[in-house]
Amino acid sequence: MTTAHDVASGFDRAGMSLAGVAAGCFADARARQAAVDEEQAYRNASAGQRAVRAAQRQRAEHQAAVDEAAALRAEVARLQRALDASQSQTAAAKAETATAQRETVRIKTLLRGAVGLRAA
Repeated sequence: MTTAHDVASGFDRAGMSLAGVAAGCFADARARQAAVDEEQAYRNASAGQRAVRAAQRQRAEHQAAVDEAAALRAEVARLQRALDASQSQTAAAKAETATAQRETVRIKTLLRGAVGLRAA
């Protein structure tokens, strides 16, 4: 015959079994949630890393553009100096040409005078 103690012990064993199953389910759920959280953290870190890389790439492109602009400004300054020098040389050449033309006119005038003296 079964005693109350045996029945209670059976319930205890069943309850403990159910508690163990429930604890296992909860542990599995926690493990799955931890895995999901870890995966999400990895994705978030990867997205963060992608954002950092994009920012670094943009910073490098911006710096390259700044460097190129500085190089272009230096080239413009060099060309401006060359243009100024060329304009100076052009002005000097024009002045020299004007002097040469005046001298040519003077010499032609002298020659005409000399030719005129011979004819007279």
